[in-house]
Amino acid sequence: MGWAPGGHIEPGESFAGTAVREFKEETGLLVEAISSQPAIHPADHNAAPEPVPFYVDIEREGFPTPALVQFFYVQRQPGTREQAVEAQLEEVHGAAWFGLEDLDTLKTFDQVRSLARFALLNYPVAGERAAS
Repeated sequence: MGWAPGGHIEPGESFAGTAVREFKEETGLLVEAISSQPAIHPADHNAAPEPVPFYVDIEREGFPTPALVQFFYVQRQPGTREQAVEAQLEEVHGAAWFGLEDLDTLKTFDQVRSLARFALLNYPVAGERAAS
């Protein structure tokens, strides 16, 4: 079954930083997290806005303690658009691109299908959002 790239937070890492690191480890792609919410106040010497996930849940199956799971929008880092996907097969079974039209036949969990559909239709970069 297919699942989105992800993993556990490391000491000193932000939630968005974890998403970026895990994405690189599992797909080889260099990405940056995109906030699902607009910036309210610009960064200053004391505080910088952190990307906000588009979905959060608590998962119980497969965890000794329920796990807080956050789902982020990502985009490729500038200058890496042509970089190929390189799945880390120790962590994942494979990695591939898919679109809205592929979701019904994608071998994955219903939750992943729902989250992927939402993410594709509501991606924060309007020019790259899927058309319904």
